Amino acid sequence: MNGIRYDNIEKKEALKILEGYLDEPGQKRNVFFLNIDCIYKAQNDQDYANILRTKADLVLGDGIGIRLLTRLQGEKMAENLNGTDFSPELMKLAAGKKKSVHLLGGYDGVAEKAGRKFSLLTGVKVAGTHTGYFKDDQRVIDHINNSGADILFVGFGVPQQEKWIIKYRQALKPSICLGVGALFDYNAGRIKRSPRLFRTMHLEWLWRVFMEPARLFHRYFICDIPLLFRLSLSGTKITKDPSWGKPPGKVLHPPGLQT
Repeated sequence: MNGIRYDNIEKKEALKILEGYLDEPGQKRNVFFLNIDCIYKAQNDQDYANILRTKADLVLGDGIGIRLLTRLQGEKMAENLNGTDFSPELMKLAAGKKKSVHLLGGYDGVAEKAGRKFSLLTGVKVAGTHTGYFKDDQRVIDHINNSGADILFVGFGVPQQEKWIIKYRQALKPSICLGVGALFDYNAGRIKRSPRLFRTMHLEWLWRVFMEPARLFHRYFICDIPLLFRLSLSGTKITKDPSWGKPPGKVLHPPGLQT
């Protein structure tokens, strides 16, 4: 596990923390999501593992694999906070605080189309969008910074998105940066999301295998499921100690991850 843990909190608490981040003048925060495949990748990529351990201000639990692993280790997952469902909630919060967002990732036009949908659904101001395929990092950074966005959503896939955020975090001005995977593809309609029944039954991963068997069968059945069994037997703790509540008026954040 390389010491990787997630913040086992409910959505309302996560949003309260993020609201605090938005109210911090001059601070820069990183928010990432953790599922079983992220753990698999981190075991084979020490740079990514180090980012999750030491560079994330908030790591949110994503998916049935994390839920099962948490349960098998004697705890209960407070809430599934996957990026696809959680990101629009953050955008609603941003809209209420008159904050804007920038979407970076996807093929040409995908982020732009997703941005229009997010704006309609959440009321958030989309300050800018950009494809995830580019060669000039500095030009993209300038585009983001000049947009004035307060929150940056990066959808490159794991671990590329996390590595890019951390590599350029000092130069990036948004208060919060998040790695959100296929968020734009789902909301632009490029990838069909599972029916609600599959999500209710915690089988969204199986739907994804049906949709992309050539790419995802190996990921889930050869890599992730065997890893889940190994981790469940190891007894390695996967949740952070929930001992970081602050007095009223103070910002909430996990311990040891302050910038």
